[in-house]
Amino acid sequence: MDDLNCGKLIKENPKVLSWNENIFLMHYVEGEEKIRVNMCVHMDHISIVLRGKKEILGQGSKTIVPAGSGFFIKKGSYLITDQFDELDEVYEAILIFFSDSWLRSQVESIYGCSNGADAVNSVHRQEDIALLLEDNLMNALAVQFKSYLCQQADSHRLRALLPIKIRELFQVLITAPGGHHFEMQLRSLDTHLNPDLAVLMESHYKENISLEQYAFLANCSLSTFKRRFQQTFKMNPGKWIMQRRLEEAYELLTNSNNNITEIAYEVGFETPAHFIASFKQKYRDTPKQVKQKL
Repeated sequence: MDDLNCGKLIKENPKVLSWNENIFLMHYVEGEEKIRVNMCVHMDHISIVLRGKKEILGQGSKTIVPAGSGFFIKKGSYLITDQFDELDEVYEAILIFFSDSWLRSQVESIYGCSNGADAVNSVHRQEDIALLLEDNLMNALAVQFKSYLCQQADSHRLRALLPIKIRELFQVLITAPGGHHFEMQLRSLDTHLNPDLAVLMESHYKENISLEQYAFLANCSLSTFKRRFQQTFKMNPGKWIMQRRLEEAYELLTNSNNNITEIAYEVGFETPAHFIASFKQKYRDTPKQVKQKL
């Protein structure tokens, strides 16, 4: 599967409205499921999922977005999965891309409707993805945006309305339940190009993704990723991932009621047999023997 480039998607999609290259509104429909595809996001981006389900691996998080919900991501590199609903073989979403300069010009009107205290005083580490929980006002705007893109209306008139409606969407999202998480993301916008490698690996060592995909999430070439990894962890990526998975498995064996097969899959092994052999090589006991000693 080819990489997804949002700039290219915008240029190739006939259902796009734009305003001065600062805002792009797009109706996105995909009839083919995508599994862990590289996605390059060139502008900060809000998406409201209408049908299907989205999974996003960011540099420090994994987010599942069901239909009716949405997400905000900063510009950068992600691994995405588009899945269909059981009865509807299509993924559909409203996508909004906006520039940093436009957002800065709207600060007073957007943040003026929020409490602000929760966002400013929060001590939580900023994630690269904000989940936008299902909300009636958000979904009503999504339907309106879709109608803008699907009807044969005066495009000049719609473009003039676009910044007003996008500003309204921001205000709706900030004032929604849990909206302070979205506000925190907006207040902390940065280039998002220098991720913390330790955070990236701790977030995703259980995922079955390739070293090339780890490098993609880290915004660097494979050779640079391996060099940075060696400098950070003093070992190669494959060895570190195996060691980290086995350490987590040992913790689960001694502190949970999960069986050996469940633990094998939970920490990222593709087969229980591979897990058992790797575990014995490191700890000299099999997982079953560790369980029996408790």
